[in-house]
Amino acid sequence: MKSGDTQGTRYPMTLTIDLINSGALNLLRDMERLNLIRVNPPVKTGMVPEVRFSERFAGALHLSGEKYAAFQNALRKGRAEWERDIY
Repeated sequence: MKSGDTQGTRYPMTLTIDLINSGALNLLRDMERLNLIRVNPPVKTGMVPEVRFSERFAGALHLSGEKYAAFQNALRKGRAEWERDIY
């Protein structure tokens, strides 16, 4: 695509950018004032998901009572192995 060629581009288009210079944000704000772009608030990284995994996947294995007990026992054994010294 040649410089200035916008053929085939759909607007609005969302881009994610990393600002590596403090002046870059001022430049973006100026472009926003000229109604060229819209600056959205920063996305917070490491946010807690709206639904906890324990709630999301509860009952997903569809285990019978006996199989569930065996599964829990295997988890307990595995966790106990992590806690013991291995040297």
